[in-house]
Amino acid sequence: MIWRDNGVIELEDGEPRMRSCWKCNAAHEHLKKVNSLHVCFFCGQYWIFDKYIEDLKSDNDFDAFFKEKGLTPGGSTQGIDAGYRLAVIEFGPTGSSIEGE
Repeated sequence: MIWRDNGVIELEDGEPRMRSCWKCNAAHEHLKKVNSLHVCFFCGQYWIFDKYIEDLKSDNDFDAFFKEKGLTPGGSTQGIDAGYRLAVIEFGPTGSSIEGE
């Protein structure tokens, strides 16, 4: 996700990703560290890091949240290492490759 300032965001390739959130699946507590936008396929809530989007009530809340994460306008959340990365698996005619950890 790219933060553009004044509560404006831009989705990056592959966003939002679909996973169950930590409220719907306690085993997904680690997803509070993920640096890309997700949507829970059980409850429908969107989140990034440890925040549900609906909890960010105003443009000022969005801006304060991204500043707290160290972003500047135009910055991508995917550049923030919060301790957990998703693996990207690509399948092709010669097999598969995995990037990330």
